[in-house]
Amino acid sequence: MEYSVDEAKVGKALAWIVGVLDRHGVPYQVVGGLAARAYGATRPIFDIDLYVPFDQAREALEEISPHVVWGPEHHADEEWDLTFLKADFGGQRVELGDSSGDPKFSERETGRWVAQRIDYAAGVRVELLEVRAWVMPEAELVRYKLLLGREVDLEDVGAILGRRRPGD
Repeated sequence: MEYSVDEAKVGKALAWIVGVLDRHGVPYQVVGGLAARAYGATRPIFDIDLYVPFDQAREALEEISPHVVWGPEHHADEEWDLTFLKADFGGQRVELGDSSGDPKFSERETGRWVAQRIDYAAGVRVELLEVRAWVMPEAELVRYKLLLGREVDLEDVGAILGRRRPGD
């Protein structure tokens, strides 16, 4: 399926998944490019990435199951080692990573595996595309994206750090 960069679709899908997770009391954090938006990045958003503890999300996962197009399954490649699922809501891709399954990512420069620990209590509640959502804290997001080191991650970090004024 071809996914668009239609921000209205992104906003509707974000409202849907945040609504489901909030309704079931499931902690989550938005990560990736959409989280970077909260801190000043402006590049187009192709998907919505969140971490969720699947071991606390049984009812929420059941509710979203009609929209799941892949997984949840374990996935390991040169960049990622985690369990996740892909859902489609109105043509917008939403990916949920399982934070309770010891997710890891590969540091681009060294190839070293880094544990992705999500501290839900440290999440920052912000408004994204007219939706109040929990996002990864800025310092953690910058660290994560610098270690990942992909072009889009470095672009996000540049935008996040570039929006600061001296003394921030």
